[in-house]
Amino acid sequence: MLLQSDTSVKPFQLAEAHFSTGRFHLMDIVFRRWATLLQETLYAKTGMMFEVSTENVEQLRFEEFLGSVSKQPIYIFETLNQSRGVFLVDNSFFKLVLNNQTEPIDEQSSLVQLMKENQQILLQLVRPLIDDFKKSWLNIAEVELKLKRVTIYPGRAKVMLPYEYCFVGRVQLSLNNFQAELKLCLPYAALISLLSPLEKKKIIEPESMDNYFPHIKQHFLNLLEKTEYSVVAELGKADLSEAKGKLTKGQILPLQNKDGLVTIRINGTPVLQGSTGETAGHYSVQVIRGIEDKKPSAIQQKHEFKQVSWPNQ
Repeated sequence: MLLQSDTSVKPFQLAEAHFSTGRFHLMDIVFRRWATLLQETLYAKTGMMFEVSTENVEQLRFEEFLGSVSKQPIYIFETLNQSRGVFLVDNSFFKLVLNNQTEPIDEQSSLVQLMKENQQILLQLVRPLIDDFKKSWLNIAEVELKLKRVTIYPGRAKVMLPYEYCFVGRVQLSLNNFQAELKLCLPYAALISLLSPLEKKKIIEPESMDNYFPHIKQHFLNLLEKTEYSVVAELGKADLSEAKGKLTKGQILPLQNKDGLVTIRINGTPVLQGSTGETAGHYSVQVIRGIEDKKPSAIQQKHEFKQVSWPNQ
């Protein structure tokens, strides 16, 4: 929507970010970080950009949590003090990933058959997701998760006693009409001793992406190197009002160019200005400055460049 020139615009200043948390505010922060990292990892692994959201972390009896688990991929991992937790993957998410990376799966195939035939594909996806959870504890505490095994039977995932407490966090994934949920169940007894000394810590230091991705700059440089660009040198603009929409062969169209400089557009965006010339028998443009920039270009010229003068307009 374009605003009229006389429309008033109210300025806003940057302010401290606020979000609501539940009883375990540090766990909520960890899961919000995890959701952000999951979005990046899932895009890198599947090419799909999911919308992610989280709920406040709950404290449940393990029996209560396990009673809500259906027949689905259940990844069992080891964490602090040799305690164990579980990571749950929705069947719908499992099938979406397989359909995106392999030939369409047969809807009649059982979950057991799908797990046997595609276990390596899913493991290659789950391991980075668990690694992301470890990164989410940055500047809070050291938490290790070591993947041990996977099952689709809830009865084989009894990693805690029924009456033991556990932390349960959920991340919702959505893409168009698709929705799925990832759940992480962590042992309460192993983590509470880690979190108790930190409960009074209300502020966590600001962090940059470098903390999560040490080679983030090189990652984006690699993306830029692999990206294709369309570069167009615009000599000037022609006024077609006198032509009245009719152009004929041999007609001359004078170009309007106030400063005599060529405008270089990259992917349609005006970026640089330069002068026309000739290099090694080819028409060339020598970059002089950036758009709205009066400084000389820092681009070094390797070949001889011959200036070409524009005709008087």
